[in-house]
Amino acid sequence: MSVRALRALLRGVPPSLLDAALVALVVVVTTTMIGVSAEPGARPPDAPAYAVGVALGLVLFARRTWPMPVLVASCALVLVYHSLAYPSLSVAVVLGVATYTAAERGHFGRAAVIVGALSVYSVGYRAIVARDPVLSLLVEKAALQAALLAAVLFLGEAVRSRHALAEEAHERLRIAREAREAEAERRIEAERLRIARELHDVIAHTVTVIQVQAQVAHELFDEEPGRSRQAVASIREASVEAMRELRSTIGLLRHLDPAGEPRSPVPRLSNARDLTTMAERTGLHVVWDTRGEPYDLPAVVDASAYRIIQESVTNVIRHSGAGAVGITVSYEPSGVSIEVVDDGGGPAGAGEGPSGHGLTGMRERVTALGGHLTAGPAPAGGFRVHAWLPADRRP
Repeated sequence: MSVRALRALLRGVPPSLLDAALVALVVVVTTTMIGVSAEPGARPPDAPAYAVGVALGLVLFARRTWPMPVLVASCALVLVYHSLAYPSLSVAVVLGVATYTAAERGHFGRAAVIVGALSVYSVGYRAIVARDPVLSLLVEKAALQAALLAAVLFLGEAVRSRHALAEEAHERLRIAREAREAEAERRIEAERLRIARELHDVIAHTVTVIQVQAQVAHELFDEEPGRSRQAVASIREASVEAMRELRSTIGLLRHLDPAGEPRSPVPRLSNARDLTTMAERTGLHVVWDTRGEPYDLPAVVDASAYRIIQESVTNVIRHSGAGAVGITVSYEPSGVSIEVVDDGGGPAGAGEGPSGHGLTGMRERVTALGGHLTAGPAPAGGFRVHAWLPADRRP
């Protein structure tokens, strides 16, 4: 049977049963040694001698809970046995289990001192009381006993170190698993926040356009039925577009994964002209200016640029009462600049009313990407929003 198979077999045995078997084995070995040992001038083994042998086994029942007290008690029993002038016992055999347990439980130094002192005492005692030659004792008995006890000590320390390394590995795995779970939760929360912003932008823009067009349709229903029908058609088109985006965004919630990766196409800056087309149907005159050579932006920068224009145009329609708005997109090697300026009289905090989070949401988007955003009255009147989004493509 291999060592691994034996370890697997013993792992399923209750500790109390293993301890009972170990105690029985120690008692049998110790009493047998006492019965067969003989030395010139030594006291013949009797009931007290065998009682000490049995006690050396029984004390091991407490080795798991009190490893050091058990080792000290075992040493004391050996001293008692020798003090009664019985034939000598193999210290390495009778103290092996207690010594191993103490070392395996992290008491290597103290256990080494105790068993070392006992070995020295045993050599001195036999040299003085039994008048054995010290040199022969050291060579034939003490050196062998010391080597065996040292081997038992180092074996216990090796097992303890292995257990410590295994526990450390398990702890590292647990910490790594918790870190992965925390990172997954963080990504999910970040994705939910992103989706919430998407929903806010889609709903705010579409509802604003529908509100304006509905008012136009209502006012021109009798006088200009043709324009009224155009307004209603614009409402229908805006509703269809909003439903498409809402379905796409809500689909992310249904299939959100811990990696936080979007599972549907994200809005792009190249599609932002559709926003201005919809805004023009509300009566707003839009002037679009693109500067520099357009290039592919990172997906998150592209989507953020689209949403910034969408939110800015929505605020213009909703708050400023403007008749015209200018949108300038400037492509530069280090990033893209977006400027939205209207000629209305909206307050500097447009989009920041009790229920609005327009500028706050835009600023959060831009800051998260390492850019910056300013919003306030324009020098020539009206309101100005300027955002800078880094997209470094320089060599």
